[in-house]
Amino acid sequence: MRKFALLIAVLGVLLTGALLSTLAADVSVTMVLSRDPISMDPQGPIDPSAPVILAYVYDTLLFQDNEGAILPYLATSWDVEQDGRLITFHLRDDVQFSNGDPLNADSVIFTFQRLQEIGQRSFIYSEIINIAEFEKVDDYTVRFHLRAPSVTLLSALTYTYAGILDPSAVEAAGDEYGQNPVGSGPYMVTEWIPQNSMTLVANPNYHGQRPTDQDGQASAVTELDIRFSSDESARVNALLTGEVDVAYISSGALMQSFADNPDFTILDSPTRGLVFLGFNTAREPFSDVTMRQAVAEAIDKQVILDIAAPGMGVIVNELIAPSIFGYVPELESEALPYDVDTARAAVEAAGYVGAEIKILTSNFPTYQNMATIVQAELQEIGLNPTIEVLDFAGVAATANAGEYDIVLTRYDWNDPDLLRIYLSTDSIGRANRYFYSNPELDALTAEGRATFDPAERLAIYTEAQRLLMQDVPWVPLHMTITKIVVNNRLQNVGVVNSHVTFDDATTQ
Repeated sequence: MRKFALLIAVLGVLLTGALLSTLAADVSVTMVLSRDPISMDPQGPIDPSAPVILAYVYDTLLFQDNEGAILPYLATSWDVEQDGRLITFHLRDDVQFSNGDPLNADSVIFTFQRLQEIGQRSFIYSEIINIAEFEKVDDYTVRFHLRAPSVTLLSALTYTYAGILDPSAVEAAGDEYGQNPVGSGPYMVTEWIPQNSMTLVANPNYHGQRPTDQDGQASAVTELDIRFSSDESARVNALLTGEVDVAYISSGALMQSFADNPDFTILDSPTRGLVFLGFNTAREPFSDVTMRQAVAEAIDKQVILDIAAPGMGVIVNELIAPSIFGYVPELESEALPYDVDTARAAVEAAGYVGAEIKILTSNFPTYQNMATIVQAELQEIGLNPTIEVLDFAGVAATANAGEYDIVLTRYDWNDPDLLRIYLSTDSIGRANRYFYSNPELDALTAEGRATFDPAERLAIYTEAQRLLMQDVPWVPLHMTITKIVVNNRLQNVGVVNSHVTFDDATTQ
């Protein structure tokens, strides 16, 4: 009996060891995305598909969690002095790039000096250009001297666009750096076949520095095989047949395949952004605020969401999304109500019955469907809308040129300073494609940017939103919910701000 018990104990140890060995073994994961990035240079061309992959390759000074809190990352701490004009970052001293070079103060200074020189179209450029001087205190301490106080610099530094670069790798690759990236994140690119696939493998010099790495160890997922397919039905079929493990799905109808399927887990991640209708306020008819208000009253947001993206969003009536600091639930009820009769009467009174309206939007199917519904709703109030569909770059170029009346688009940002970025007078010709200018808003957003007290900031952005909800440069529609489907062979997969993390992932 004792021998039998001993045998059982030995077998138990062996089986436990085998199980642990399986969990600790190298894991390869296949993911499918709608398209590949234009460049893997975080300071390169603006590209909505880039951040998902850039976050696997690059680390940033700071980290923002799903609740919006700013956490240490490459910077273990930071000091704010001189009323917000001086910020000192204390860096980790144990981080290396994938090529073995140390990540230090020189790397940080090189990164942001380069962004100031070449990153004029970067989403974070206005924050980085506000830095007048970079001071190297020592190898792992760097001080930013700001031209004007900016609390929003901290949130900007959490974006992958602020990924820290290796100076020697950038200089060696020259103009080809975007195809030969080097970062300090958990993975590095080993193969990239444009419009087809990309392979990332574990960075041998990564030591679990991310806040999402609970145990401070590298992930068991040692290889990411990323495929690119704009065909969402094909992405769904690849999941169902087991060809891929993870996929982003933007169609509510196609999500039904996974709703009650025990083989898959659905991860929901509210985006830090908003889908909206933006007006060209520089030309008729939407230079007239009453016409912008009429469109706001003509739009049935729930119908748009239910038909074009069922289950994929949350209706919003204010300009700051619920996922971003600055959202005020009480403002929801202050928006203009859905009232087709009032809208039609306003169009008639303004003399724009039959006016031709160009609706500009991207070639994503969901956006085309939404544009078609908006077109029908505008016809109901006497306008004559047509739709122009372009790719992302085409929408940006056409909107910047002012060759549209209404653009169906979205923003992505993590701070209420988005009101300054997208709607201030100084941003006209860049992110402000709506040609909206209001000195009162400019003053409020400048004050909000320089205010470090959260309660005071909230009050400032509440006033700014009230102003904009009456002036209506945008009609907010909904906050998109990112849906990520994961095969249950993978366990402990996380999501942070729409980015899938494999820090603690294991396989069954």
